Amino acid sequence: MMNVATIGSGVIVDRMIEAMRMDGRYNLYCVYSRTEERAKEFAEKHGVCTYYTDMEEMLNDENVDIVYVASPNSLHYPQCKMALEHKKHVLNEKPFTPTLKECNDLFEIAQKNGVYIFEAITNIHLPNYKIIKDNLLKCGEIKMVQCNFSQYSSKYQKYKDHIHTNAFDPAFNGGALMDINVYNLHFVTGIFGKPDDIHYFKNTGYNGIDTSGIVIMQYPDFIATCTGAKDCSSPYTVYLQGDEGTLIVSGASSGVCKDVYFDAPKKDQIGKKAVDTKEKISIEQPDHMLYECQDFMDVILNKDEEAYQAYKEQTQMVVELLEKLS
Repeated sequence: MMNVATIGSGVIVDRMIEAMRMDGRYNLYCVYSRTEERAKEFAEKHGVCTYYTDMEEMLNDENVDIVYVASPNSLHYPQCKMALEHKKHVLNEKPFTPTLKECNDLFEIAQKNGVYIFEAITNIHLPNYKIIKDNLLKCGEIKMVQCNFSQYSSKYQKYKDHIHTNAFDPAFNGGALMDINVYNLHFVTGIFGKPDDIHYFKNTGYNGIDTSGIVIMQYPDFIATCTGAKDCSSPYTVYLQGDEGTLIVSGASSGVCKDVYFDAPKKDQIGKKAVDTKEKISIEQPDHMLYECQDFMDVILNKDEEAYQAYKEQTQMVVELLEKLS
């Protein structure tokens, strides 16, 4: 069992801690926060006795094996760098870094120090994501891909009231592209690879932040659109449309892939009663964050360089695209 230190708090961290405990090979050893009050409160919430307000002191603790970084986006690079230089494995929340230079730097530092760093992006690790890949040929030639992850942010009203919040601050690398649409980018590129061309059309707030937007990705034979919003909501949907059928993802975002259906094309239905042709092909996933935890630990314990290289290249590709779009 490996000891974990967390940097950051909130719902995402709570869920990751739960997923780690479900895996059974992680032990939450300590937490870090800038204030003693918050650090102590978060430690007590999760039943641990050790907490830190000094990051250097935490990283010097020989009992810490893994650091989970879930701080504001702009702090990912410096905090991950510190952890890697102290020879700790790192799970770094999405978005990994805002630039490819910083991304590559972290992977190089990890290699130099004999540790691993992973991007905590859920969808590419999910069983239902693999099911989507395995059933893609049923769709025939792909013609259109549509992803919509629109989630009204709990902090958007504060933003509208001109109250500062990291989620809508360009200085903290906030905004819809980095916080929301990154899931869609991983979803599409994890299946189809890097697009030939990519553009971002966004709604911009008063301070220049993108509150919502649509990414258009051009592939040789089809177009993919990725909608991400923090200023409005919509049912979460993904459509992979081919000339022989459509794969539909619903019930949760592209980061969760809860329900997956295959829908055969409705041919010659004019004047006839509509027939539901959807077939559910997904499985139940008890916790969508569990699978990334399992994959990361498998790499660490087995020193699985092939799997690690695949995760690394996936992260590098998406960071490169995010930097181009920002």
